[in-house]
Amino acid sequence: MVSSDDCKGKKGSEISVVPSNAGRLERFLGFSNSLNRVLNRIMPLLTPFGVFLGLLLGSKVSWMKPAVNWLFGVMTFLGAMKISAKEMFSSLKKPVFFVAFALGGYVLMPFVAFLIASVFFPGNKELLCGYVLLRATPSAVVCTIWAGIYSGNMAISIAMLVLDSFLSPFMTPLILKLYTGASVAMDSVGMMKSLCFMVLIPSLLALVFNHFKAASIKKVWTPATNPLSKLLMVLVIMINTSQVSESIIANASLQYVSIGIANALMVVCGFTIGLLCAKLTKLDRNSVVSVTFAVSMRNISAALVLAISFMPPAASLPVIFGIVFQQSLIALMGNLAFGEKHKRK
Repeated sequence: MVSSDDCKGKKGSEISVVPSNAGRLERFLGFSNSLNRVLNRIMPLLTPFGVFLGLLLGSKVSWMKPAVNWLFGVMTFLGAMKISAKEMFSSLKKPVFFVAFALGGYVLMPFVAFLIASVFFPGNKELLCGYVLLRATPSAVVCTIWAGIYSGNMAISIAMLVLDSFLSPFMTPLILKLYTGASVAMDSVGMMKSLCFMVLIPSLLALVFNHFKAASIKKVWTPATNPLSKLLMVLVIMINTSQVSESIIANASLQYVSIGIANALMVVCGFTIGLLCAKLTKLDRNSVVSVTFAVSMRNISAALVLAISFMPPAASLPVIFGIVFQQSLIALMGNLAFGEKHKRK
């Protein structure tokens, strides 16, 4: 026979386990939230550090390139799990955000890229082609990560990314032909497959996960994984930069200074134009964040493939420098425009 004291002892031991597990989870989430706040503050320094590591390590880390799509998929899932299917589809009922995005991404920024390249490199058709290509490619998948960092509207971010990627096989050649006269063929099937793997499938899985685990996502999953998204992004920056480190170092010249300044100016213009277009259409603060990053961040990996495959070698230089400057300056400008002090207002 089992005594009542034994039962009390067993119950007491079982009860004591629950607070212990809850306490460990609470401490972990507290640590995760603290780490996330630190990473938010140092993001303008962290992303250039990723670029520096990529240039420094080069071929030692470039072998990790096949993992980039998987890492992007994980980052997309972690960002998209915060939204519900209802939020996603409700964003499409008010497509004014896409008007702001199209104005900035398809009309103003290619024109600005053409002007900047014409002023800095008059008569140089190859560099002109490279700069226009930078603004003609679709939005970068990582723009959804930046939108998540600054509390953007994730439903709008994903909707813009998907729509832009589907339109890019038509818009990219059209923009290039309009400004440079170049005719560029794109692997639209390959792009769609990549989009499905990096965005659509992780997003659909995240919507299903949100449907069944909405409460735990808000209380546990989001605070637990916020730092992971940022660290994965730095890893992706390092890997992508390592792909072009040898080219940058081997072909170094004084012309790099002008190319770098033109790239920096174009990134600043892209962010500013995206912000102004979003505000002119009177979007709410979270939607402004999403549109700004979608307009200002381009899929440089796709641009590099196109430049190497279809254009003269010099056309790839603006794209290579774009990898170096885009993440670093976007980190700085994002912090200035949408950082903690703006959240408190």
